Amino acid sequence: MRIVYALGTSTGGVGTHVRALARDMAAAGHEVGVIGPAATDEHFGFSRLPGVRFAALELGAGLGVGDAALVRRQRALLRSFDAEIVHAHGFRAGLITLLTLRTLRARPRFVLSLHNQASGHGLRAKVETQVETMLARGADLVLGASTDLVERARELGASDARFLPAAAPKVEQISAEAAGTARARLAAEYSFSEGAVIVLAVGRVARQKNYPMLVRALGRLGEEPGVGHSPAEDSDGDTDDPALVVLIAGAADEGVLADVRAQYDQLRAASAVPPLHFLGARDDIAELAAAADIYVLTSVWEARALVLQEALMAGKAIVATATGGSAELVADAGILVADDDDRALAEAVAELAVDPARRAELGARARSRGAELPDEREVADKLVSLYTELL
Repeated sequence: MRIVYALGTSTGGVGTHVRALARDMAAAGHEVGVIGPAATDEHFGFSRLPGVRFAALELGAGLGVGDAALVRRQRALLRSFDAEIVHAHGFRAGLITLLTLRTLRARPRFVLSLHNQASGHGLRAKVETQVETMLARGADLVLGASTDLVERARELGASDARFLPAAAPKVEQISAEAAGTARARLAAEYSFSEGAVIVLAVGRVARQKNYPMLVRALGRLGEEPGVGHSPAEDSDGDTDDPALVVLIAGAADEGVLADVRAQYDQLRAASAVPPLHFLGARDDIAELAAAADIYVLTSVWEARALVLQEALMAGKAIVATATGGSAELVADAGILVADDDDRALAEAVAELAVDPARRAELGARARSRGAELPDEREVADKLVSLYTELL
């Protein structure tokens, strides 16, 4: 088959998913093209994949007068690829692709993958609903990364909407020795005891991740006996290291990061709270996860977070918000709390911080659940059968 993937700007799950699809489809002998921003190619290396052709299309974040030029550019690209299947990922890439296909006489089959829900308010929400409806009705097949996205597409009039997970890459197995080394390195770098309970969050510092919820939970944890700072002093008069430390690994929207830092600093000035460190973008997530004791995800909404899948496969004790596809992904392999419920988050983390046996139990459940998840090749094979059905 001749398959073209279209996507917008991405530094996370969507780009990771499309890269895996392009790689596996090309390895299976299909002709594969990828259309997207040059920066996305730089991040994921589509043009370096064997058997994959990449073409740049600079998709902006919103509707604009330049969309007509994007349609013309994509039309020329699709003709050069001679695509049988065009598979767009996300609202922006989906919209430009649908507009482009409407200008073609010989139209390839159009598949749309939804990875996020529309989140606008007021007038923006109305516009987003109109775009969602147009896409749902214009695609030959809509794929949702979580079942709520599938249901939404059907409500908006999709003729064929199905669930297809975005699988996480294979998790690197980290030895106990390497995990201990990572813990020691983190303790030295951020000045906490190697015996501290490490709470790890992985994900971009952005509005969707709702780190203010985590900060408010830290304020509550500072009030918990046995969690947070210990009041005891050593022989030099210095206070002991904190019993719990929170690490956030991921790139940041600078404005959001500044707001979260200010919120945390205000709390810390008023009372003793567990320390919080922003690690920035990292390439050692597997080592960080191995060193951590508790994994938290506070997102307002997630379809099927790759980092949550990775935490399951790594056997971490998980506390996550029960939003989008997270509840069906985690099931009983972690503790689920309501969206933005910082009290419930604090209670769950406090429970796990003082109970290693409970952490071990949840970690074992997580690993068992992670072993059941489909891998990238299985998702690609399922997609081939869907493409074949369309053709």
